Amino acid sequence: MATSLLIVHGYSDGSTSFTALGDFFVSQGLYTSDRVFYLDYSSMDDEATFRDFADKLDADYRTRFAGTRIDVACHSTGSLVVRAWLAMHEARSRRRGLSEPCPVDRLLCFAPANFGSDLARLGQSFLGKFRSTFFNSRSHREDFMESGAAVLQGLEPASPFQWELSFECDLHGDHTYFSAERPPEQRCYPFVFAAGEAYEGLQAKVIKQRAMPGTDGTVRIAGTSLNSRACTLDFRQTGPTLRWWRNQRFARIPFAVFSGVNHGSIIDPACKGFADADGPGGIAVQVLREATTAERFTAWSAAFDACSAAHHARLPEERQVQFQQFFFRVRDDVDAPVEDYFVDFHVVGADGQPHGPLTEQFDELFETKVHVHSKAKSHRVFWMNCSQLRTFDTALRAAGGRLMIEISGKSALPDVRYHVSTFVAYDPAVDPVQGAPVLLAPNTTTLVDVILNRAQTDRLLSIGGGQLASGPAAAAPQPAPAVTPERTGRAALAGTPTS
Repeated sequence: MATSLLIVHGYSDGSTSFTALGDFFVSQGLYTSDRVFYLDYSSMDDEATFRDFADKLDADYRTRFAGTRIDVACHSTGSLVVRAWLAMHEARSRRRGLSEPCPVDRLLCFAPANFGSDLARLGQSFLGKFRSTFFNSRSHREDFMESGAAVLQGLEPASPFQWELSFECDLHGDHTYFSAERPPEQRCYPFVFAAGEAYEGLQAKVIKQRAMPGTDGTVRIAGTSLNSRACTLDFRQTGPTLRWWRNQRFARIPFAVFSGVNHGSIIDPACKGFADADGPGGIAVQVLREATTAERFTAWSAAFDACSAAHHARLPEERQVQFQQFFFRVRDDVDAPVEDYFVDFHVVGADGQPHGPLTEQFDELFETKVHVHSKAKSHRVFWMNCSQLRTFDTALRAAGGRLMIEISGKSALPDVRYHVSTFVAYDPAVDPVQGAPVLLAPNTTTLVDVILNRAQTDRLLSIGGGQLASGPAAAAPQPAPAVTPERTGRAALAGTPTS
C-alpha cells in the first residue's frame, strides 16, 4: 500500500483549497501529515498545455518520490492532468525498454472533467478573462487578462486532447495502467466520485450552465465516468463496417454519483454527509484502507454501483434524469479531418420507407444537444437523455423500424467530395453482435471514429500521355461530373433534395 498522498486541484484553483481534504485523510489515520503533498500548476497561463503539466509532474515525481508508488486524489481538471502524466510516463518507460512500476496505486477522481466541461468555452471569452484576472485570488500577475486558453481548449467538450488521451492511451489504447493484464506493480486503480447536484442561487441565475440537468454545475455527469466505449464506423470502399474496440483496461471502473453534493462541495469534508459511511469521503476512506487487487477492484465496482443506485433514489426528481453522450471524430481515408459534415439520423419503418414521426422524435432527442469544438470542428459531442431514449426504443420496436445514420461531408477543395454514407445504427429486431454494447448506457461516453470515403476529380490530378493498359491513348482530364442530389434522410421525408 502507498504511504504518500498527492492532492491535485482543478482549473483556476490552487493547493490551499485542499488542505482540509488532506487533513481529513490524515485524521482517518491513512497518512501522516508529512506524507501528504499538494500539486500546484499554472492552469491560467494561456500558453501552458496538459503536456507541459505532465512533463513537469513526471520530473517532480521522480525527484520527490524516487519511484515509490503513491496514491492520488484529484478534483475536476486535475483528473486530466494526472491521466496525461500517467500516459506520458507509461510511453516513456516503454520506449526506453524499462519495466518501471506505475507511479500511482489508487487514483481517486472527485467530480473529474474526464470528458470536459461546458464552462470551458465561457472561460475563453472576454468575460472569462476579466473574471480570471480581477476576481480570482489565485491568478498570477504575469497572467494578466489570461484564462488558460490551451487548457480550456483541452477542457472543452469534444476536444482533440480528450480524444487522444482516451481513444489512444488509457481507456482504449493498447498500453494502459488501468488494466488487470499488467503486472500488479504496473496497475493503477481509478475510482470515480461524481456529484449529483447542481448549483443554486445567484450562480445558477447568472450562469445557466450551473443549473443544467445532467451536470454537477460544472461538468457533465456522463462525462465523469471512465467506463467509456469506442468504435470505428468505416465507410471506405471495404465498408460500411462497424467495429467495436476491445478494451485493454478494467472491464468496469468503480463509478458512483452522490446526492447532496455539487462540483465544489464533493471535496469539502465540512459538507453534510461527506464522511458518512456511504458519503464520498467515507467511501474514499474505505478504498484507501485496504490493499487493492484486481479481484477487490471488481468487488469495489459492484459496491460503487449499489452506492450510486441508493444515492440516485435520494436525488430530487428533476435531478434523477440520466444522460449518455456520443463523442464523434470524423476523418477521411487519407486521415484528413472532415470539419464540415452533417450527422443525420432517420428511421425506416417495417415497409422500408422513411418513418416521419419517429425520425422527428429522434432528431429532437439527438441533434438538439450537440457541442462542436471551437477549434477542431471535426470533433463533436452529442448528449442524450436516457429516459427519452428508452421511450424512443419502445416506439421503434413497436413500429418494427430501424434507426439509420447518414453522414454527409463537404470538403474545402472543389475537386474533393465525400460519398454520402449510410449505415444501420440500430435494429432492435437483430441480436447485437457479440461484444457490441447495448443502446442504453446511462452515465457513459461512446467514442465514434468515423472514416469517410473521399473521391477526387481528374482536374485535381491525372496521368496523361503514353498508353493505357487497355490500349488507347489517355483522354484529356475532364471537369468534375455533375452530381445529382440524393433524397435521403429527412430530405426524403420532406420530398426535397439535399444541397
